Amino acid sequence: MPTTITRHFVTLDGRWGPRQVHYRRAGTGPAVLLLHQSPQSSREMLDLMARWALHFTVIAPDSPGYGQSDPLVTPAPSIADFAAATGEFADAIGLRRFGVYGHHTGASVGLWLAVAHPGRVTALAANGLSCFDAAERANILAHYLPPFTPSWDGAHLAWLWARMRQQSVFFPWHEPHAAARLALDMPPPERLQSAVIEFMRAGAHYASAYRAAFESQPPTVLPQLRAPLVVTATPGDPLRVHLERLGTLPPGAATSPATDAADALERCLRHLLAHAGDAAPEPVATRPVAGRLWSTMLRTADGTRHVRLALEGRGEPLVLVHGAGESSATASPLVAQLVGRHPVVLPDLPGHGESDPAPVGGPTLGDAADTVLATSAALGLGRAIFAGQGSGAWAVLVAAQRHPPARRRLALIEPPLVEPQLAARWREHGLAALTPQWHGGHLLAAWHQLRDGRLFFPWFERNRAGARRIEPDLDLHRLQLELRERLVAEGAWQNLWRATLDFDARQALREVDAALVGAAATSAWREATRAAAALHPVLGCIELPEEQAAWLPALLRHWS
Repeated sequence: MPTTITRHFVTLDGRWGPRQVHYRRAGTGPAVLLLHQSPQSSREMLDLMARWALHFTVIAPDSPGYGQSDPLVTPAPSIADFAAATGEFADAIGLRRFGVYGHHTGASVGLWLAVAHPGRVTALAANGLSCFDAAERANILAHYLPPFTPSWDGAHLAWLWARMRQQSVFFPWHEPHAAARLALDMPPPERLQSAVIEFMRAGAHYASAYRAAFESQPPTVLPQLRAPLVVTATPGDPLRVHLERLGTLPPGAATSPATDAADALERCLRHLLAHAGDAAPEPVATRPVAGRLWSTMLRTADGTRHVRLALEGRGEPLVLVHGAGESSATASPLVAQLVGRHPVVLPDLPGHGESDPAPVGGPTLGDAADTVLATSAALGLGRAIFAGQGSGAWAVLVAAQRHPPARRRLALIEPPLVEPQLAARWREHGLAALTPQWHGGHLLAAWHQLRDGRLFFPWFERNRAGARRIEPDLDLHRLQLELRERLVAEGAWQNLWRATLDFDARQALREVDAALVGAAATSAWREATRAAAALHPVLGCIELPEEQAAWLPALLRHWS
């Protein structure tokens, strides 16, 4: 029977102020924290969690600034800072005595954590513990961590893919010489893609834990360690040679070179089993973070959904549904002016953002509508305004068909009412797969799809007739965010767009009791929005302001 791995957010208020930590959890029995390497997240621990859940309650947090965890509000956190933040996390979820497994950066964090909490960390298993000399450290800090900045031509993506390939061949990756060659296989494109997405999630923070680990010097704290320690590394691990640099180890600590990856994990497992901690309490409920959007994972009958929300303020809650290939992260700017003033809820649709994968062949608009209704029910919203952008507009329309009380409170933003001829061209040219390729060319394809969508409509008709003769919105950081979310939703976004193109929106619009439809004057969907409004006399049509953050306030003013 497959291991059930659940996902959670915990809200804490500690040394760095209010923040959220995302973590994964599985199994029963003594608690063991699994700390990931840089610049990854707890996602890299999934296979290990499935195996070790037979022995422990395994809990894998995303380090601050990685995955879905908030960063620390400090310009250059040290390894001691990351350890202190991990200690705050352990406190917040109610851990008493627990074991720690750390991989590379996670091993460094684990060491400082164990030193700071001698009575609570029952054992530390370090799989690759860095201990650089002064020359190595200076070289790495000077060259290993260049800024990751989006480029208009997508060149940063070519660099990122090449860097992820290069670090599988050389360490450090910036020194392509025989002496730096690693005895590793090149990862398949799918694994490289996962690593690239995690790098993008970390974004500007990607270097923070890396740098902290590179700067750390284990011999300075090892004499203070009281927890039993085993340090291992495989022959292909560039940190294997660091085992000999740790100096005289304290009682209960030992190095244990492994023959391969499986042997390294087995040595760590035996060590943790020999020094088990206490059972982990049940997960705590996610608390709000005042004055900002915060995240939670909702478990409903159709799966686990990631939701961003802020329920402060007056009025009926507004549930905002994103479009195909997007997420609650890309939709967040639309509610920027409402947070703290009006309750807002932004779910990730199946296969998008941080929600569970979509069903085979999905998500359909029905799947999306079920997410809207299940999210509203799980949060106990009662009545709510359903708003959707792009294909999300049709999702809330289907939700209203299934839940009649919602029919009078719909806001359809840029509804994609597509004529049959254009729909046929979209199916043929606009839904190409972005399957990972060994050379990374699919990243450039995705980048230029999104960028061309600002310059032409539809994006694949790159000619004079399709040119959008407006001032283009080519914000690079916005494009980068959209690119990341499209890669995350690969497969699912094409299915949702097909469902959007196949949907009989004209008939559905004729059946609504009341709705507002809107688009900005510069929107590529302006004419489609007007055509949608003309289908039924109860549909009100408004021209939205140019600034996206003002769209929902404008719609709410019309409702009031």
